[in-house]
Amino acid sequence: MTHTADKSGNRVNVLAIALLLVVVAIVVLAVVQFGLPVLGLLGVVLTVVVFTIMLLFTAGN
Repeated sequence: MTHTADKSGNRVNVLAIALLLVVVAIVVLAVVQFGLPVLGLLGVVLTVVVFTIMLLFTAGN
């Protein structure tokens, strides 16, 4: 029996990795431009984003 992977799973993985790389690039550019204090602000903003995503997933179930 052979296993054939579907292409949609690969597409989602590539999209997630690309999005992660974009976020990392934005963070690096923000730190270069404004200095280390911007990391605290980005941490707070990204924490709110993650909690929002978690709530949306929970509301969908």
